[in-house]
Amino acid sequence: MKLVKKTEIVKPSEVYNLHIENDHNYIVEGAVVSNCHMAKAEILKKILTHNLANAPIRWGLTGTIPKADHEYQTLRASLGDVVNRIKTHELQEAGVLSNCHVNIVQTAEWKEFGSYAEELKYLVTDETRITYVADLIKKVSETGNTLVLVNRIDSGKMLVEMIPDAVFISGEVKGKDRKEEYKEHATSDKRITVATYGVAAVGINIPRIFNMVLLEPGKSFVRVIQSIGRGVRKADDKDFVQIYDITASTKYAKRHLTERKRFYKEAKFPYNIEKVKYI
Repeated sequence: MKLVKKTEIVKPSEVYNLHIENDHNYIVEGAVVSNCHMAKAEILKKILTHNLANAPIRWGLTGTIPKADHEYQTLRASLGDVVNRIKTHELQEAGVLSNCHVNIVQTAEWKEFGSYAEELKYLVTDETRITYVADLIKKVSETGNTLVLVNRIDSGKMLVEMIPDAVFISGEVKGKDRKEEYKEHATSDKRITVATYGVAAVGINIPRIFNMVLLEPGKSFVRVIQSIGRGVRKADDKDFVQIYDITASTKYAKRHLTERKRFYKEAKFPYNIEKVKYI
């Protein structure tokens, strides 16, 4: 790079050099935001619309543009209009991403609840139901490395107690230890990692995931599609992933499943529904 101009600044000023360890790339007069669907957070909005209000170049990269209009408009105000989209099924057809199949497992439940919070707590912590889920995970993992995503820490702890070889990753686990666990999948064939959606649904790269289990993933488009995005990464010995959507026949779970089926249809993810009685 040729130096074309040098200017001496006499007045003292603070200069900040922000970088990722071992990666010293520089962006001048611009901003690049990875996983920009999260730019709706207040601190990021403030940085992009105030501190970087005059930045002439802004790039936002994400696998899921929010569907809710207010979230989309917030993103648009911070980074600008969407200039290009490549859909997941297009990347699958091009051989860039693994193909997938969604197996919806809907358990028969006879209980009624006064609120969504009460229903969800039962579905993800009831010992009999979690035992059924644990047995399903053990069976599924026989075909390859398995990543299980859960809503709650107590759900994850219950599962790893029932699955002796499983490892639980949550926000309480240090980043270095998380990375070490993720690396284990590169050389393992029947590894079971249980993680919360908060730490594993976005941003991690574990290509050798052959099965994904989503325990009551809810109705958030970003969460559902980003979660599946962890599984469709390709590896030298993997070009297909089985997705298991574990849900129930209770009031709110049924409503959320209706939303997810719409997401699957739009994404062109083939799916089937199996209704089971585990009691």
